Amino acid sequence: MNGNSLAESEPVFRAVLEGGGVFTLQPRGNSMLPTIRPGRDTVHIVRLEGRANLYDILFYQRPDGRFVLHRVIRVEADSYTLCGDCQVEPEEGVTQDRVIGVVASIQRPDGTLVRGTRAFAVAGRRRLRSLPFRRLRSRIGRLLRGRAR
Repeated sequence: MNGNSLAESEPVFRAVLEGGGVFTLQPRGNSMLPTIRPGRDTVHIVRLEGRANLYDILFYQRPDGRFVLHRVIRVEADSYTLCGDCQVEPEEGVTQDRVIGVVASIQRPDGTLVRGTRAFAVAGRRRLRSLPFRRLRSRIGRLLRGRAR
């Protein structure tokens, strides 16, 4: 998702979410592949009531101002650890005050994934379980690229 283009819409989506509405977004980045495909899928974001759950996808703002959609892979007492579904490096220490909303559903050509359903949880578990393998593949790739130089 290109977080910079969202900066202009920030007052609008914050007002929509604070008012209990739904903010619809078509992500542009690749970090949530294969769950969310840029240019194809649409996400519906709502205000997060209370704390996020494991496997939720949060819409949050990084300290540098960029807006990001990433999955909760660990819930701590005062923060979350988040990671994109195709990324290998988790982002630790994301606090509640940086969370803008939570993905309520993902509209895809083949159907809709809805937060809180079994299908949504299964997709999250699969991506979390694949993280060690994705890390290993990334390390092997870096090693091979280093030898090729």
